[in-house]
Amino acid sequence: MFQTIHFLYNFSTNSLDPHVDSSYVPLRAGITETLIRLDEENLSIEPWLAESWDGEDGQNWTIKLREDVKFQNGKQMDAESVKKSLERALKENVAIQNALKIDTISADGFTHTIKTTEPFPEFISELVNPNAAIIDVSEEDFVNKPVGTGPFKLASFTPGSKLELERFDDYWDGASKLDSVTFAFNEDANARTLALKSGQTDIVYRPEVESLDSLKEDSKMKVESTETFRVHQLTMNMQREEMKDINVRKALDALIDRQKIVDKILLGHAETARGPFLPSLAFAPTYDKRETGSDEAVKHLEKAGYTLKDGKMQKDGKQLIMSMKMLLTRLCYIHQQSLLTTKIKWKTGLRLRANTT
Repeated sequence: MFQTIHFLYNFSTNSLDPHVDSSYVPLRAGITETLIRLDEENLSIEPWLAESWDGEDGQNWTIKLREDVKFQNGKQMDAESVKKSLERALKENVAIQNALKIDTISADGFTHTIKTTEPFPEFISELVNPNAAIIDVSEEDFVNKPVGTGPFKLASFTPGSKLELERFDDYWDGASKLDSVTFAFNEDANARTLALKSGQTDIVYRPEVESLDSLKEDSKMKVESTETFRVHQLTMNMQREEMKDINVRKALDALIDRQKIVDKILLGHAETARGPFLPSLAFAPTYDKRETGSDEAVKHLEKAGYTLKDGKMQKDGKQLIMSMKMLLTRLCYIHQQSLLTTKIKWKTGLRLRANTT
């Protein structure tokens, strides 16, 4: 019996080049793999296309590859083909250059010798980056048909719309039970939910938050949710003169009602953040308890030299005005901005301008 599934994802892409694609669709769709991957349950790294590694001094590394891996065009994956793939990633992606800090790579059979530009104990963990995925670079249509080592090979790609995938029978970790997969895109959460309810798709990634309760009540649906590493955050522009004052930054921080965002916007499907890292991570720092609220924000602004006059927070006769930019495709961000803007305007007298991209 022919088995296929339809998967609907929340970000679209016009390129499948795994070395530069920021949506990581080639890896998510099962086309590509990396040398190392993350064990999400234990929050540790583990071998994937690599079999083992050693780098006692943190700068000179030896990586041994699996010897049973084929690319989806039938070619054997060896150290030379992996070397060429990594070299292309370094050439095409400055972020990968900065992340891996590779100086030299040599290949011998199924073994790599890599030297980094400096002692870099974190090197191996950086290889989990999806932009360091391994592809056969002799196949030159990287944008439309990358050839990787994953369980599914690409049959067709419609930019911005969907991928059609076929099972790769010679997959090194055992062929999939599925014959094919349609990996489609729709950035509208409501549309994704409707597609799931109408049976147009089998699996939806990130349905509309407001629909989760009704989906759970439907006996034909199964809703799975898990903690992730994703953190919703405001990044402050330290180049702006007013933001250089720590008291202004503290004031803005004090105005963010994290619990209200969790309860009213994300409908309980989140936890309040104390910093950018999950507390369960071994390297996560501890944070002192901070006072929040509009009164606390006003105190910080007064320390920065601002006074409330005629309903406006001013310094040297100039009102404090901030601009916020967010992604239009992230509706929850718009709601958060609306909540924050209202609180700022009516409670502190400073002005916030919001822009979307």
